[in-house]
Amino acid sequence: MPHSDREPIAMRPVRKVTPAGVEDVEDALAVEHWLRITLNGREVAALMCSPGHEEELGAGFALTQGLIRSRVDLLSSALRTDPELGDTVRIVIPVELSLSMAERVTARGVCGGDVRLDADLPVLDRDEPVVRADVLERMARGMTAGQKVYKRSGGTHAAGVFTVDGELVVVREDVGRHNALDKAVGHCLLSSCGLGDKVIVITGRASREIVTKAAWAGVPVLASVSAATAAGAEAADRARLTLVSFLRGRRMNICSHPQRIDVGGLS
Repeated sequence: MPHSDREPIAMRPVRKVTPAGVEDVEDALAVEHWLRITLNGREVAALMCSPGHEEELGAGFALTQGLIRSRVDLLSSALRTDPELGDTVRIVIPVELSLSMAERVTARGVCGGDVRLDADLPVLDRDEPVVRADVLERMARGMTAGQKVYKRSGGTHAAGVFTVDGELVVVREDVGRHNALDKAVGHCLLSSCGLGDKVIVITGRASREIVTKAAWAGVPVLASVSAATAAGAEAADRARLTLVSFLRGRRMNICSHPQRIDVGGLS
């Protein structure tokens, strides 16, 4: 899948101050750049994102904003670079979808665009799959192992997609937590890997925007190593999505629809 050839890390001089003293060193910093997303020729978002996997980001954005419902709706997704406009992911969807949905997205976003109002949020109609809590713990460790840019820079978020048995499908990193989720979702969309029986683990807080994105992607279980917000938990309740926060070691908070988490084996 095409992506920009920029490096995700830049070495920069910094003055490091520690209890041991002051030292001028080269430090690894996460790189970010502007990316435009157009829908049938109309700009719907302008994002600051990490280099790499821009086509996945555009495709995932279209799905998690509710602009498309499945891979069938995505006629094409292509990255183009212009000397003046920079990088643009050009998405083409059926004209009837473009006319009915494009007005719902505001071209303002920095970390993922304005998420549409979730009054018509899709609602999961089943209690499956069920995920063992000890497997969920293993997923968090597996995602951490895949955070290569974070290990060097400490400056990125991550989102990992897993099967309910803990098998890693993909990990994507980005300076924006919304973008990391969209990249992971976009990878699955472009590779025709269904998300209806998968688990997504993220590093950032599970806010309303993040939960809404997961719901539009059709993910039944979303887990964060960080906190959930009250609005995020309420959105998960409405979507009948299982939301887990503070997934750390053998501890976790199940914020909504706990029937999908089998807590046996943790004690």
